[in-house]
Amino acid sequence: MLLSAGLVSARAHAQAVPKQFVDLTYRVDPALQGCPSADEFRSMVAQRLGYDPYRAGATLGVQVRVRSAETGIEGAIDWSTTTDQRVGERHFASRSGDCHQMMATMGFVLAVQIQLMATEPAAEDSAHSAETEPTVQNRAAPRNAPARRDRRVGAKPTRTSGLRRRSAPSSPPWSATAGAGPSVGFGLGPDPIVQGRLLLTLGLGQAALELGVEASLPSTTELAQGGGFRHELMLGTLGACGCYGSISACGLAKLGRIQVHGTGVDRPASPAGFFAQAGPGLAYSLALGDRLGLLGHLDALYLLTPWTVDLNHVAVWTMPRLSAVAGIDLTLRFR
Repeated sequence: MLLSAGLVSARAHAQAVPKQFVDLTYRVDPALQGCPSADEFRSMVAQRLGYDPYRAGATLGVQVRVRSAETGIEGAIDWSTTTDQRVGERHFASRSGDCHQMMATMGFVLAVQIQLMATEPAAEDSAHSAETEPTVQNRAAPRNAPARRDRRVGAKPTRTSGLRRRSAPSSPPWSATAGAGPSVGFGLGPDPIVQGRLLLTLGLGQAALELGVEASLPSTTELAQGGGFRHELMLGTLGACGCYGSISACGLAKLGRIQVHGTGVDRPASPAGFFAQAGPGLAYSLALGDRLGLLGHLDALYLLTPWTVDLNHVAVWTMPRLSAVAGIDLTLRFR
C-alpha cells in the first residue's frame, strides 16, 4: 500500500512540471551587430522555462535563423522532426535594426512554444489514464519519450500552427535609450558655438519620442570699434521621430533661454529672454555592442523668436533665422 501511494505521488509530481526537449540550431548573420551569442540565446529560453530544454539528437529539431535585410532584420524559427519533416515555422521582422531586442522576442516565443508542446502530452496522458485501469507496475514503468514525440509531431502537425498563433506578441516591443555628447551650432552666434546635450529616447516599434536638454558654452564676440558681448543658450528639446533601420527622421522643437552680457563697456547689461526654434532632424545610430552605441545627428532649425544685440544703442548682431546643429552622442540602451 505504501509503495503504491509513493509511486502515484511521484507520477503526479512528474506531470506537474512537464518538459519538452529539442535539438537547437542557431544561425546569425555575421554582419549583424549587437546579436546575442548562441549560449546567451539558449540561456534566455532556459531562464523562461526554468530548465534546460536542449538535447543533442532530440526527436524534435528547432532552427533559429537571423539575417540582415533591406528593411532591417529578418528572423525565423523552423520546427522539424528527425526525418526532416517540417512541422511548422514562424517569421519575424524588425525595421529598427536592434538585433538584441528582436532575439529577446524570438526567445520568448520559442519558450512559449516549447512549454505548450510539453503540456499537451501531459494532458493526453491524463485522459488516457482516466479511460484505463492502470496497475502499480504500469505507473512505475518508464515511457519511451522520443517515440511519443514522434507520434505527436508527425501525426498532428497542425498543433504547431495553433501554437504559433497563440504565442504571437500582442504589442510591438518598446525601448529606452539615454545619451550624451557634444555638438557644434552654426548660426547661433557670430561664430560657431560649442554645445552639449543629454538625451532620452523612448521607442515603440518604428516610432520614438525624444526628450533632451542642451546648453552652450559662453561665446564671446569682440567688436573692432571696441567692446563686445558674450552670450549663451540653455534649451529643452522635444522630438517626434520615425525610425527605419539605423536611420531616424524627427520633427524638433527647442525652447529655452538666451543670456547676453556686454563686455568692455562702462555699464554692461545682462538681458535675457525666451528663445524658440523648430525644424527637422536626421540621425544615424551605430551599435558598439549589445547596449552601447554612437548616434550622429544633424538638425536644421528655424528661429521663431528674432533676437538683435545692441551695444551703445547700436545693433551689432542679429541672429539668423536659419541655423544648424551637428553632433555625436554616446548612447546606452537599458531596455
